[in-house]
Amino acid sequence: MPYAELPGVRLHYEEAGAGPPLVLLHGIGASCRDWEYNIPAFAEHYRVIAPDLRGFGRSERSGNYGVATFAGDIWHLLEQLQVERFHLIGHSMGGAVALQMAVDRPQRIERLIAADTLPSFRTNTFGKRILFAYRYLMMGVLGPQRLSSAVAGKLFPGPHQQALRDRATAGGMANDRGVYLETLKQLLGWSVLEKLDRLIMPVLVLAAEHDYFPVTDAEVFAKALHDAHLKIFAGMHHAVPLEAPQAFNTAVLRFLSGRPVGHGARKGTKGQIV
Repeated sequence: MPYAELPGVRLHYEEAGAGPPLVLLHGIGASCRDWEYNIPAFAEHYRVIAPDLRGFGRSERSGNYGVATFAGDIWHLLEQLQVERFHLIGHSMGGAVALQMAVDRPQRIERLIAADTLPSFRTNTFGKRILFAYRYLMMGVLGPQRLSSAVAGKLFPGPHQQALRDRATAGGMANDRGVYLETLKQLLGWSVLEKLDRLIMPVLVLAAEHDYFPVTDAEVFAKALHDAHLKIFAGMHHAVPLEAPQAFNTAVLRFLSGRPVGHGARKGTKGQIV
């Protein structure tokens, strides 16, 4: 298992395939294992690099757990791996990290995919405040097992999705309570809304019909970008890479190759969604 010794932390990552570099960033409470249904498809065409963010998966629990810190770790990792320009995918909190990287050094990123995420985690609505409070209290009071079980039920509610629920519950139970709570606190107030004009690369915004936030939020996000492609996954929830891996992989690979993303996708330029 490859590890990178970075400033202040020992980071685990997985690497597969050959070709143009493609970096995958997971969400809060997850790990690079959450890309297991995606990496084989991507590795047929790309050099896939999938790290465990610090404090999660097999990476070391160390120091600060803010978005900027996560982003800094990935830049250091890519320097060690001698990666200059690359494609970047971020899911949920990993999308926040990807967006932070993209506004900080846009010239380094060929194409960006923001999956089940938004450019701001500010709790500016009642629903968002409830979501953060629920997770914080569940983890703080009841611990990883109860939180992971509850989250798994929301991510995969179908009667045919028991295996995915079991998988998500088992993965969530491995989380460190303190790391999770500190990460959640650091996410509050994070935003790059005022910097979206720096995203000069093509961006694919992927959203689920039944995500934690309404589809209209994803539409507004895409509308603010210079070169936006928006695809909505009908009937899906917050973990599209796991819930609908084949559809997710197809959309990603088509976008990365410059082809139309497919049914249900819209392309627009800044100020317009068509």
